Amino acid sequence: MSVTRISALAATILMVATGGPARATLIGTQVTGELYFAGGPQNWFDPTNHFVPSGYLNTNETTVTIASNAVEFGFADSTARVTADFSGAQLVVSEIPRLDGNFLSLEMVFTDTAFSNLFRVADNFPNGGMTASVDGGVITLDWAGGSVTNGQSLQVVFKLNVPPSPRLDIQLTPTNAALLSWPAPSTGFTLQQKAALNAANWANVTNTTVVTNGQNQVVVSPRAGTQYYRLTFE
Repeated sequence: MSVTRISALAATILMVATGGPARATLIGTQVTGELYFAGGPQNWFDPTNHFVPSGYLNTNETTVTIASNAVEFGFADSTARVTADFSGAQLVVSEIPRLDGNFLSLEMVFTDTAFSNLFRVADNFPNGGMTASVDGGVITLDWAGGSVTNGQSLQVVFKLNVPPSPRLDIQLTPTNAALLSWPAPSTGFTLQQKAALNAANWANVTNTTVVTNGQNQVVVSPRAGTQYYRLTFE
């Protein structure tokens, strides 16, 4: 006789800081960007320094309006290209070195009254990656610097303004299926599953979601063994 074990994981959303109600999207809000190297006094996102390449929204000023089809901030010189691209609910910071060697530390500061929290989802910057905080609508990102190679692609990805996590509940039905439920509507959250926590990727649950008594409900017929479920914010 096979035994089926079901494990439920509530959405694991790291709140670095909390503020007012999260906006559904950052598109259309204004953000001011700053970029410093080794604690230097100059803002290298400032076009007056003549290191902002064409095609970025900060070509004319350091305060820009977040748009879905444009990269907001760019810097480039003979040593590296640094960009910061905002979307409705995400920030992607990239650096491509143009030299081999030990790069200086850098700091980026972004100010927008719409910022409330951020959650790092990917980071391949060397030497510990990016540290991040948000306070009063001000995001501060720091990298300690480190050894890099010419053409290396460095990137960190943050989800922004992640709303509070809804509770994910699970119970067995009389037919030995599993009933998963969480509050409706919980806009932006997706139910995912995988058989082992050390597996590479979560997969979206494709079973039909039905709203009953203010709850999103999904019935699954789990395979033998352990199955993990979570809610993730997209």
